[in-house]
Amino acid sequence: MLKVVRVLVAMIVVVVSAAALRAQSPALGSWDMTVVSPISETKSTLIVREEAGKLVALAKSDQGERPLDKIAVDGTKITMVITISYEGSPMVITYTGDVETGKMGGEADFGGLATGTWSATAQKQ
Repeated sequence: MLKVVRVLVAMIVVVVSAAALRAQSPALGSWDMTVVSPISETKSTLIVREEAGKLVALAKSDQGERPLDKIAVDGTKITMVITISYEGSPMVITYTGDVETGKMGGEADFGGLATGTWSATAQKQ
Protein backbone atom coordinates (compact mmCIF):
# COMPACT_ATOMS: atom_id res chain seq x y z
CA MET A 1 0.00 0.00 0.00
CA LEU A 2 2.83 2.40 0.84
CA LYS A 3 4.37 1.70 -2.56
CA VAL A 4 1.11 2.63 -4.31
CA VAL A 5 0.90 5.89 -2.35
CA ARG A 6 4.49 6.76 -3.30
CA VAL A 7 3.77 6.12 -6.98
CA LEU A 8 0.64 8.27 -6.84
CA VAL A 9 2.51 11.10 -5.11
CA ALA A 10 5.29 10.90 -7.72
CA MET A 11 2.72 11.06 -10.53
CA ILE A 12 1.05 14.10 -8.97
CA VAL A 13 4.42 15.87 -8.64
CA VAL A 14 5.19 15.22 -12.33
CA VAL A 15 1.79 16.53 -13.46
CA VAL A 16 1.99 19.63 -11.25
CA SER A 17 5.57 20.33 -12.40
CA ALA A 18 4.59 20.05 -16.06
CA ALA A 19 1.58 22.32 -15.51
CA ALA A 20 3.75 24.87 -13.71
CA LEU A 21 6.32 24.92 -16.53
CA ARG A 22 3.56 25.34 -19.15
CA ALA A 23 2.17 28.24 -17.12
CA GLN A 24 5.66 29.74 -16.98
CA SER A 25 6.49 29.26 -20.66
CA PRO A 26 3.97 29.95 -23.38
CA ALA A 27 6.61 28.69 -25.87
CA LEU A 28 5.93 25.03 -25.10
CA GLY A 29 4.28 23.05 -27.88
CA SER A 30 4.37 22.69 -31.67
CA TRP A 31 4.48 25.76 -33.88
CA ASP A 32 4.13 26.57 -37.58
CA MET A 33 7.12 28.87 -38.10
CA THR A 34 7.88 31.19 -41.02
CA VAL A 35 11.28 32.85 -41.47
CA VAL A 36 11.68 35.69 -43.97
CA SER A 37 15.25 36.45 -45.06
CA PRO A 38 16.44 38.79 -47.83
CA ILE A 39 16.61 35.80 -50.21
CA SER A 40 13.68 33.55 -49.24
CA GLU A 41 10.74 32.65 -47.06
CA THR A 42 11.10 29.34 -45.22
CA LYS A 43 8.42 27.38 -43.42
CA SER A 44 9.12 24.79 -40.75
CA THR A 45 7.72 23.19 -37.65
CA LEU A 46 9.21 24.21 -34.32
CA ILE A 47 8.75 21.85 -31.39
CA VAL A 48 9.51 23.23 -27.92
CA ARG A 49 9.46 20.94 -24.90
CA GLU A 50 10.88 20.72 -21.40
CA GLU A 51 13.65 18.27 -20.54
CA ALA A 52 15.21 18.06 -17.10
CA GLY A 53 13.82 21.43 -16.12
CA LYS A 54 14.96 23.40 -19.19
CA LEU A 55 13.53 24.23 -22.57
CA VAL A 56 14.78 22.42 -25.68
CA ALA A 57 13.65 22.92 -29.25
CA LEU A 58 13.75 21.05 -32.56
CA ALA A 59 13.18 22.51 -36.02
CA LYS A 60 11.66 20.25 -38.70
CA SER A 61 11.48 21.08 -42.40
CA ASP A 62 11.73 19.40 -45.80
CA GLN A 63 15.53 19.39 -45.29
CA GLY A 64 15.24 17.30 -42.11
CA GLU A 65 15.38 17.89 -38.38
CA ARG A 66 17.84 19.99 -36.41
CA PRO A 67 17.97 20.72 -32.68
CA LEU A 68 18.32 24.35 -31.71
CA ASP A 69 21.52 25.26 -29.86
CA LYS A 70 19.60 27.34 -27.34
CA ILE A 71 16.13 28.52 -26.44
CA ALA A 72 15.37 30.89 -23.58
CA VAL A 73 12.19 32.60 -22.46
CA ASP A 74 12.27 35.48 -19.99
CA GLY A 75 8.76 36.71 -19.35
CA THR A 76 7.42 37.50 -22.83
CA LYS A 77 10.87 37.72 -24.47
CA ILE A 78 12.21 34.73 -26.40
CA THR A 79 15.66 34.02 -27.83
CA MET A 80 16.48 31.03 -30.01
CA VAL A 81 19.82 30.12 -31.58
CA ILE A 82 20.52 27.53 -34.28
CA THR A 83 23.66 26.76 -36.27
CA ILE A 84 23.18 25.73 -39.89
CA SER A 85 25.49 25.00 -42.78
CA TYR A 86 25.35 27.81 -45.33
CA GLU A 87 27.40 27.39 -48.50
CA GLY A 88 29.61 24.89 -46.69
CA SER A 89 30.29 27.05 -43.64
CA PRO A 90 28.55 27.21 -40.27
CA MET A 91 26.14 30.10 -39.77
CA VAL A 92 24.63 31.03 -36.41
CA ILE A 93 21.08 32.32 -36.73
CA THR A 94 19.67 34.17 -33.73
CA TYR A 95 15.94 34.72 -33.38
CA THR A 96 14.72 37.28 -30.85
CA GLY A 97 11.20 38.42 -30.19
CA ASP A 98 8.08 38.15 -28.12
CA VAL A 99 6.02 35.11 -27.19
CA GLU A 100 2.47 34.92 -25.92
CA THR A 101 -0.18 32.26 -25.90
CA GLY A 102 -0.70 31.07 -29.47
CA LYS A 103 1.82 33.26 -31.27
CA MET A 104 5.38 34.52 -31.28
CA GLY A 105 7.71 36.39 -33.59
CA GLY A 106 10.36 39.01 -34.03
CA GLU A 107 13.72 39.62 -35.68
CA ALA A 108 16.25 37.17 -37.13
CA ASP A 109 20.01 37.74 -37.44
CA PHE A 110 21.72 35.54 -40.01
CA GLY A 111 25.26 35.38 -38.67
CA GLY A 112 25.71 39.14 -38.92
CA LEU A 113 25.39 38.94 -42.72
CA ALA A 114 21.71 39.79 -43.03
CA THR A 115 18.57 40.32 -40.99
CA GLY A 116 14.98 39.25 -41.41
CA THR A 117 11.85 38.43 -39.49
CA TRP A 118 10.18 35.34 -38.09
CA SER A 119 6.75 34.44 -36.82
CA ALA A 120 5.08 31.33 -35.48
CA THR A 121 1.56 30.26 -34.62
CA ALA A 122 0.69 27.42 -32.31
CA GLN A 123 -0.52 24.28 -34.02
CA LYS A 124 -4.01 23.18 -33.08
CA GLN A 125 -3.96 20.19 -30.74
